[in-house]
Amino acid sequence: MRKGSIMILTLMTALTITACGGNNAGSNASSGNNAANGGEKTPAEKVEISISSWGAPDERKVFEAVLDEFQKANPNIKVKFIHIPNDYTTKMNTMIAGNSAPDVIFTSDGDFPRWVKQGAFLDITEHVESSDKLDLADMWEGGLNRYRYDGKITGTGGYYALPKDIGPTVMYYNKDIFDKLGVPYPSAETPMNWEQTLEMWKKLTVDENGDGKTDIYGAGPVWWEGFVWGNGGALLSEDRKQFVLNEPAAADALQFIYDLTTTHKVIPDSRALQSMNDGQMFEAGKLATITGGRWMVPTYRKLKFDWDVAPIPSGNGTWTNGWSGSVGLGVNAKSKHPVEAFKLVEFFAGIEGQTKMTELGFQIPNFKSMSDDEVYTQPGQKPEHPEVFVKAGEGQQPGPWTYLPNGKWLDTLNQNLSKFWTGKESAADFFTKLKPQIEKDLKEGNPELFQ
Repeated sequence: MRKGSIMILTLMTALTITACGGNNAGSNASSGNNAANGGEKTPAEKVEISISSWGAPDERKVFEAVLDEFQKANPNIKVKFIHIPNDYTTKMNTMIAGNSAPDVIFTSDGDFPRWVKQGAFLDITEHVESSDKLDLADMWEGGLNRYRYDGKITGTGGYYALPKDIGPTVMYYNKDIFDKLGVPYPSAETPMNWEQTLEMWKKLTVDENGDGKTDIYGAGPVWWEGFVWGNGGALLSEDRKQFVLNEPAAADALQFIYDLTTTHKVIPDSRALQSMNDGQMFEAGKLATITGGRWMVPTYRKLKFDWDVAPIPSGNGTWTNGWSGSVGLGVNAKSKHPVEAFKLVEFFAGIEGQTKMTELGFQIPNFKSMSDDEVYTQPGQKPEHPEVFVKAGEGQQPGPWTYLPNGKWLDTLNQNLSKFWTGKESAADFFTKLKPQIEKDLKEGNPELFQ
């Protein structure tokens, strides 16, 4: 929504007054110039705020480039960048508990539910809805909604953070392998069904030297959640109170994935992945296809072989197959400078920050209207079909780690999945037996959901 500047100033002042801890130091820098000495105006006070982030060197450079642009546009705000490249979640947990977290907290969508329940983030709903730099109707709902919270579940309620990005997942494929083996490229417009996918992956799985060992696999390990959704299944019921992975649509998807590795052997098993992970295998030319997000583009542009992207295969032929990743930025509820902190969040999530990050090839933009702009499509650079990411973003959903503040139920599921992948029990039987324990964890971990 777009409002007038008077409303924005009013809401900015209100945000400062209501910030937790009662410290209103941020209001000085945002109140404009003060009349003094016969009507002369004093310059705005310079304020320092801090922001955290993880990230590899390429990611850090992008982040720092956006911070430089922000400080040029806001010379009265100095930003201290706290880079935490390793064990970010654990360190941020400690900082939040010790009231030493930065003014702007960089959060994965998986950490967000727990931290928002703990009260780490300021409710920025009014500020978001009054901003003249954020056209909410033009932003991906799948990015915005995962940073909302209604006191019980995410996805609805007030805004407590804004997305820095949305990262739909797609199927990357090595065009050189396809060409060498005479296999047609997958369509960029329509997801392949499972029968077509299996046929393709079988043709791409080869023993090149005849020693009885597979040298190239059709695909890397499947991101199973997307296959469940792409077959019309779900992990939890809509109210998130019941575990439904044992129901036919979901169980059939998991059984198909199981068979890809154990029966058809078109995907490397755990032993084959001991010396190289799937990312390393793809970069070494040992996987014909791999699932990944837009964040891999800068790295893959350095590869020596030709590649492109296609939709993730789907059981029901739709684009709902797969999850989109995201990281968000929220204002620390105890920040002394909440107004300035929100300005930085707004800059990253808004057109200015999105343009900078998009032109560096790091993500698809938050705004749908930018998705066909050359800033994003970048003609002449890989991938040849960047629109696949955009189409995927329309139908994909947040991962299950975003569902609830307490994720013990998901921990239990993940711990048991390894038993399923290496066992011999059918998916329907296995997950039916697991259902009571998962639902016990749901109720104990999220009691407010059942009140």
